[in-house]
Amino acid sequence: MKKALHLYVCKFKKNSGDFFLGPSTKYHFEQTISKDIQWSNFDIRKTVNKKDVEYFNKFDYIVVGGGGLLLPDSNRNNISCWQWPISADLINKIKVPIYVLSIGLNWFFGQNAAMPVNDSLNKDKRRIPIFKNNIETLISKSSHFSMRHKGDILQLNSFVNLKNKNKIKFEFCPVINYVKSKYRIESEGDLFTFELKDDRPKMRYVGTSREEVYSKLFSFMKILDNNNKKIGIMSHDGSSSFKRYVDKKGFKNYVFLDNSVANEKKIIDNYRKVKKLYCSAGHSQMTSYALGIDSYTLISHPKLKYFIQDTGRSIPKDGNFVKDISIEGLIVSSGLSGRYL
Repeated sequence: MKKALHLYVCKFKKNSGDFFLGPSTKYHFEQTISKDIQWSNFDIRKTVNKKDVEYFNKFDYIVVGGGGLLLPDSNRNNISCWQWPISADLINKIKVPIYVLSIGLNWFFGQNAAMPVNDSLNKDKRRIPIFKNNIETLISKSSHFSMRHKGDILQLNSFVNLKNKNKIKFEFCPVINYVKSKYRIESEGDLFTFELKDDRPKMRYVGTSREEVYSKLFSFMKILDNNNKKIGIMSHDGSSSFKRYVDKKGFKNYVFLDNSVANEKKIIDNYRKVKKLYCSAGHSQMTSYALGIDSYTLISHPKLKYFIQDTGRSIPKDGNFVKDISIEGLIVSSGLSGRYL
């Protein structure tokens, strides 16, 4: 039996997207690269030293991903300038095959690798050559290197113009096929459900504000309620700001779907309660797609737009970028007709 070391954000179970990345990436590797694997995990955010590389070389495969690992502010460092803090020199000392699977760029609007401060566009241009050299070294060393959005590949190359860019493949996040393969596709739900991410509001609500977006969604929620539609609020990672906003308004006629539970069955059972999902979370968008649940993506990050495009769909003419959403457009998306304002 072959041994593989899986490097990903394995210690953070509260985020249901990161939680699913563990089993789904392993499943994908076994389905496409090698079966009968004995797996070990390694926290990708741990700073790598020579002893770690010696440990890596005891395995038959090193598997990196998935997840939005190129986001520069989640594990701030100047060693690699992305979430895996390993120097280019140490990458070159890895002797076993490296498989980088479906990693995400995950840069917000206007962000790049030179911006390591959470929710800030302040730049440190000294990071750019470190990042470029590190990624090019990893691509060269890898037996397989893929990214989860076509837009990610284009955006990355427009930023640093990688010399080995042709080696980068597009590959959907493994969560999608894992969910499709393991769980029922059809939704059984009746909840019009809302999920809004808490993090980095300055970057998410460019051209608008969190308060303005929440106000429109709350007005739409009341319209749904007045038309006897059942309401849900979902959180895949503990985000609660929209729930608190709704609670403060005194609205209580909703079901709360907590997906920050590190339990596959409970998470999928929550999705099965959903009729339509209005969401700004990347993995919730992907999971609802995999389950055949209708969704209306609230685009507060380029990856949300990229995924719509990757799946051959078009963004509505009225726009569903958060700065463009309107109550009228939301009403149309819900299938309601007539005058509701």
